[in-house]
Amino acid sequence: MDVQPGHCWSCEKRLPQRTVPCDRCPVAVYCTTSCRDRDKVRHGAVECEIFQPKKCSACGKRGKTLECSGCNDAWYCDTGCQRRGWPFHKAKCKNIMAVVKQVSLQICRPTHDDFPYYIGNTMAKDFLQLENNESSTDGVDKEHLTMDYHVLSAGCGNLRNTVLTAASLPDKYQGKLHITLNDHDPFVMARNVLFLFMLVRFADTDYIASSLTTIWYSLHISKRDYDLIKTSLDELLQMSVQQLHDASKGLVSVLDDDLGYMNLVWENWRVLECQRDKKTSINLRQQRKILFDNCPLAKVIHPNYLSRINENDRKPIEGCLEHGLFVPFEAKEKDMPFDNPTLTAPKASKTMSGKDVSVFLLLNKLMQVEDATFVYCIRPVIIPFEEWDCLRVREHTPGSHSSPMVMYHKYVTNLLQKVKSLILQGRLLIHVSLVNCLDFPNRHQSLNMPNYDRIFTSNIADYVGIPRLLRTFKPLVNARNINSAIVTESMKWFATVPGSKPDIEELPDKQRAKIISYFRDSTTGIPQIQHTLMSEYFNNTSQFLQYLRADIMAGGLDIPALETIPSFGSVKKYHGMEMRDFREGLNKLVPFQYTLTKRDLNMNNARERAVEWCLPRG
Repeated sequence: MDVQPGHCWSCEKRLPQRTVPCDRCPVAVYCTTSCRDRDKVRHGAVECEIFQPKKCSACGKRGKTLECSGCNDAWYCDTGCQRRGWPFHKAKCKNIMAVVKQVSLQICRPTHDDFPYYIGNTMAKDFLQLENNESSTDGVDKEHLTMDYHVLSAGCGNLRNTVLTAASLPDKYQGKLHITLNDHDPFVMARNVLFLFMLVRFADTDYIASSLTTIWYSLHISKRDYDLIKTSLDELLQMSVQQLHDASKGLVSVLDDDLGYMNLVWENWRVLECQRDKKTSINLRQQRKILFDNCPLAKVIHPNYLSRINENDRKPIEGCLEHGLFVPFEAKEKDMPFDNPTLTAPKASKTMSGKDVSVFLLLNKLMQVEDATFVYCIRPVIIPFEEWDCLRVREHTPGSHSSPMVMYHKYVTNLLQKVKSLILQGRLLIHVSLVNCLDFPNRHQSLNMPNYDRIFTSNIADYVGIPRLLRTFKPLVNARNINSAIVTESMKWFATVPGSKPDIEELPDKQRAKIISYFRDSTTGIPQIQHTLMSEYFNNTSQFLQYLRADIMAGGLDIPALETIPSFGSVKKYHGMEMRDFREGLNKLVPFQYTLTKRDLNMNNARERAVEWCLPRG
């Protein structure tokens, strides 16, 4: 479901003039019959099942059907078939309804941990996708090519989405892009502002984009890159809010209190001893090794990840996991004499849940930050290859490369070059808001900020629930733009609803045989099945519908639970919004579900689901 328009659903290459459609559903299109045949097992098990005409649960006829509104997992030709099928369907229907109610009672919002997301755990997303939305018709009026767009990224994490969005703007678009970055984590936001400032401060150098890519990801850096950081920190620490706005050529807007919190972070980065040959050095290599050695999950995930990668790429990526270098050329640790201070934060100590996490971060840490010890703080299971879609990386950096790191480095550098150009044209403007996302509407109102064409909420829904998110952000949607939308993402739902996880032993014999054959190791002949990849051959859409209904029923955070189980129809219209039904067509901003088997260099868990919500038309 994540194929870009105009691309083959199997190989992801651009479609030729003559295409080969799927012979069962109206959505998938291929460049050749061989691509279609190669994708039949995966596509036939999931997307084809979702989009093709449904089979009547009573008579077996496939065609236009009515959905059972009780369970959303049975279909009938007409009311006559539904009545005849009810005695056989009743038990299943009542069981699904019982599951929805039980899940709503058991939904437990996970806790936040205090590792900052300097490197994200999901692929970068283009906030606007103009060619799928405002510019999707042939007769695009001039207004859409010059109008300003406003985006709110709540729980923004690092800059990957901002960078991809700005760099993806069509050449014909000449308007301004206003992005509000909202996150309660002062360490992530301090890093974001530092990077944005550096991109402007050293814009006249031809290497700043490459240096920023290195600083973004590499454990060790060159003296030149370290000097860029040190100079930038020295200057930032002397600036007022207005001076920062002016020095960044209008790029960065921030409030006084938020700048004060970030100053505390910058001051600690500035005083760290980062020269690695000194005895007082922070020694990030040793800190990173201890973190890796004490993470059982990384010891499972990394070998599984490496086993998926082709042999030529496996060794250099294994080396990257070992030494943590991410530079534009093949280098050794001795070539990078400085540790990267921006990969540090106070040592993770405990977790807090819900809204209290902002209090924990701002008070428990920052008020004591002068005495805190800043240490390496990247989760061991997270790697740079998670952040960028390897299909797009390969598409936009063609040719041979000495390693995947060099290819990725070139790709991100090229994106940053485009962002720099947009900044210098005065067409990218970023407002930084260091506040809990649920409190952001108060700040939005007090500052008289414009409403948004897009509101992205990361996977905050996992922590506060979809009802709270939609009620919080609906008033901030730009009602004058019919393409305006709120995007909610769920990553934790997978373990909530029974039957969501794929089990190859429960699949039909024919499908199981095909999957085993697909995953059979080419050298040993032994099936190498990874259950994260198995998700692509398992249609758990019914379970996700149950989760959505349970989530709405549960309420939470000052929203009372519903007494009766909501129908999926009422879920789609919750709080006056309109959900884009991912069973009837593709999402317009973020794929409902990503596929992994064709993304060998991405290490995502295949559990992320995105839902898009719009204001009713008219």
